[in-house]
Amino acid sequence: MPLKDYQDALTRLQKGLAQAYKDSPQVLNVPGQSVACKVDPDYYLALEPVFLVLMARWAVSFPEAVLETLSHTGNAIVCKPLSTHIIPLSVTWGGQDFEVQAMFLQADFVDRALKLYAGAAAPLPVADLRIRTADRGAVEAFFGDSTPPKSLAYL
Repeated sequence: MPLKDYQDALTRLQKGLAQAYKDSPQVLNVPGQSVACKVDPDYYLALEPVFLVLMARWAVSFPEAVLETLSHTGNAIVCKPLSTHIIPLSVTWGGQDFEVQAMFLQADFVDRALKLYAGAAAPLPVADLRIRTADRGAVEAFFGDSTPPKSLAYL
């Protein structure tokens, strides 16, 4: 059986995300308004299930196909022992704590989309969103052998 080529689907996802950002920049990196925020230079934390639903809409796809593309291309972190891309986390911004269902995306996926298709001159900065330090062990376990977010992502 031939291997599936995800390049076209990945390009559609990046173009869809870039267009959504051009239309409404607050879809990224604005805690409390965005579906994904950069928590360290390597990762975005995206809210689930809304992120996959919106990405599917923007790329004219289905949420399951979005997840398949992102996970098979290494752009979404999947916890192998649990076979899930979702992790419950406590996050904080603006002095308030919130409980969220989240997924992690490679920052390069988002940053490249914005550079190539939205004309961004530079990657977005790290947002004012932090994961509660109490969840650091769970995040590190979730990442398994992959490099987890740096200390900068926690408060």
